[in-house]
Amino acid sequence: MTEFIELMLPELATQYPDLQVQVNIAGSGTLVNQITEGATADVVLLAGANHMDRLQSANRFHSPVPVARNSLTVVLSSDVGGEATTLSDLQDEGLQGAICADGAPCGALALAFSKASDLDLSNATREPNVKAVLSKVLRGEVDYGFVYRSDARLVGDELATIEPQGLDLFITSYSLALADSDEVSLSFLELLTRPEAAKLLEELGFLRP
Repeated sequence: MTEFIELMLPELATQYPDLQVQVNIAGSGTLVNQITEGATADVVLLAGANHMDRLQSANRFHSPVPVARNSLTVVLSSDVGGEATTLSDLQDEGLQGAICADGAPCGALALAFSKASDLDLSNATREPNVKAVLSKVLRGEVDYGFVYRSDARLVGDELATIEPQGLDLFITSYSLALADSDEVSLSFLELLTRPEAAKLLEELGFLRP
């Protein structure tokens, strides 16, 4: 969602020229921990229903509004791209993988898929978020990584991908919640949920809510 928010903020600034916006980008679990420990936020955009449920239990935010969904894909480093073409290749060659930490939605999805497909990810490195997984694969520090389709699309032809059967069924949702119903917050909500925003999300590789 980093790229999406960065593309939408200039329009908010056009509506409110004197508005100062501070964006905190982190994994959803990290953001919820920061808020429950006292950090302030006017708008929160999270991946994974469980993290939003935690936020709602604190009774500090309004009901969430669905924004988009996302599914996983597997990206391959330049060292193995073209050599590994199936899920069994990842296992048979004893390649090193990377996934998000268990508490992150991308990590939970990867582990759920590994259980369903008998792919052993016990030796895969655990990274704090999907951007960290993607960076490790780009640098060649690991052979493959489970990332969101939207993140794989950002790197284009830099990395090869494989699409194991059934992986597209492991989907996470993104939702947005407001702390207050003030004019600026409601305007931002309207901006992120209008048809033009939905089209942009699809162009970035996301699915409709």
